[in-house]
Amino acid sequence: MTPKERLETVIAGGIPDRVPATVHQWQPYHYRNIMGVADELEAFLAVGLDAVIYPWACVKQQPCPDWVTTRTEQPANGGLVEVAYHITTPGGVLSGTQMRSQYTTSDVEYAFKEPAHIRLIEKYQPVPELDLDAVRALKARLGEHGILRSFTNGPQGSPWQDACYIYGTQQMIYLAHDDADWTHELLEILLQKKLEFYRKNLAPLAGVFAMIETGGGAASNTVISPAMFKQFCLPYDIRQHEVIHELDPAIAISYHTCGGMMQLLDLIASNGCDFSETLSPPGCGGDIRDHQDEVTIKRTLGSKVKLMGGVNQSELIEKGTREQIRADVERCFTSYGAGGGYIMMPSDHFFHAPKANLLHYAQAAEDLCRY
Repeated sequence: MTPKERLETVIAGGIPDRVPATVHQWQPYHYRNIMGVADELEAFLAVGLDAVIYPWACVKQQPCPDWVTTRTEQPANGGLVEVAYHITTPGGVLSGTQMRSQYTTSDVEYAFKEPAHIRLIEKYQPVPELDLDAVRALKARLGEHGILRSFTNGPQGSPWQDACYIYGTQQMIYLAHDDADWTHELLEILLQKKLEFYRKNLAPLAGVFAMIETGGGAASNTVISPAMFKQFCLPYDIRQHEVIHELDPAIAISYHTCGGMMQLLDLIASNGCDFSETLSPPGCGGDIRDHQDEVTIKRTLGSKVKLMGGVNQSELIEKGTREQIRADVERCFTSYGAGGGYIMMPSDHFFHAPKANLLHYAQAAEDLCRY
């Protein structure tokens, strides 16, 4: 099978020639500095993995006069760059600070500080629009090498996760306990922004994307309790997943819970997703401790939705030997691959994995994961 056929077969519920092996969101730092290539597709081709590509470069750059972001930068300790930013709206100005490394950017002062700031999102925050022709051209370039996977608007894939990103996770947990009504107002605003994004972008591109990613790590059970997941995540995820499937019945929704998920298996299965990721082992911050936990996931969650993830990128793809990587690939195939319904990938991002280790990963999937 070609990579495209292999991935589409799993999405459709069939059994491919072997388990597809991919990565989760190839990071620009890695493909530029470690792989020495220009983009994600070139990185996939360089090591022989099944390509899953996001249309990051296909967002139209449309200035919005009601939501103007300005940034100033200055060097900081440790080779970091301090970025002060201001969001100017007709209803007020929001100010925050980020620290940027060569790998990623993190907030150190959140721009959203007051409960009333949610009205600025509701009234003024624009919803991105994809360049439809650019997306179709990207799919044509991708060809048989893999599939396109869409993102949603906002910093994360679902409303609760967006809320944690803009207000801060710890602060958002306090706010949710102190004022559940306000929290639900915020989540409804964020949900409506996502639904607008889907109607604007998914509807005219029906059939172009094979997958879309929702969720995010702030809903994992190492961050919030199952009770909070049920109250603040599940109702909004059900609604957004229903709209996505209405707009494009063929698209597969993958719900991302990097971190702990063992206490959420029934809840994830009930939110209307088609795949559950990331199956993170303890070395990647997850709580899938042993083979018995893997059996539990395959038997309970994997009997209702398909599975995606599992490979230990932190300890093995970045630092492991060829033999260790092959053993981890075999572990994932044995635990999650039986009977199909599984796409193998590292459970989240990596920045330092040697090209040789990615070649070992791809070869192990080719050698060990055939049906």
